[in-house]
Amino acid sequence: MWGPTAAPLTYSPPASAASDLAIAREEKADAPDVIPCWLQKSPARQLPNLQKMPIMIMTAEASYHATYDHCTVKFLEQAGIHPTWIKLADVGIHGNGHMLMLEKNNLEIAGVISRWLSKMVR
Repeated sequence: MWGPTAAPLTYSPPASAASDLAIAREEKADAPDVIPCWLQKSPARQLPNLQKMPIMIMTAEASYHATYDHCTVKFLEQAGIHPTWIKLADVGIHGNGHMLMLEKNNLEIAGVISRWLSKMVR
């Protein structure tokens, strides 16, 4: 139940306490506008129940998550998951904050999500 969710997660090998994950902070951030990540020490425990599930992380450039969403991606990759990370600025959508579906261009953002879903869920 420790990691990127508030819900219980099943790790392999099993973790019976949060300390079993052996988390360490990176010494240096990937870029000047992001924070250093807290990641599992090697060998990282896997999340087998999520490994075959399509997972997308969407980041808006003005979201408070923009400084640390890369850490969620890295944590999931360590756990054997291959999420799709869509940065809205990279697809030409600029200026959004965290509440994407409440913004004036929510239909444009919904289109990005819909196209991803069409490719991933059949």
